[in-house]
Amino acid sequence: MKVKVNDKDKIVPVGCTLETLCQIIGIKENEPVAVALGTEVIERSAWAETKLNDHDKITIIRATCGG
Repeated sequence: MKVKVNDKDKIVPVGCTLETLCQIIGIKENEPVAVALGTEVIERSAWAETKLNDHDKITIIRATCGG
């Protein structure tokens, strides 16, 4: 199935969860990130139970240090 991650198409397996998507794209377990599904920010504790659907739009924001 196809989803959009930060405006780029990504093919993921049917039944993929937000947690699995984050693992696929290389987000580490303790990496400081915010993830939104559509317009709703999803808490990290809910990633494993949040199933993705075809054509979902996901935004991932990574925290960085510096200025």
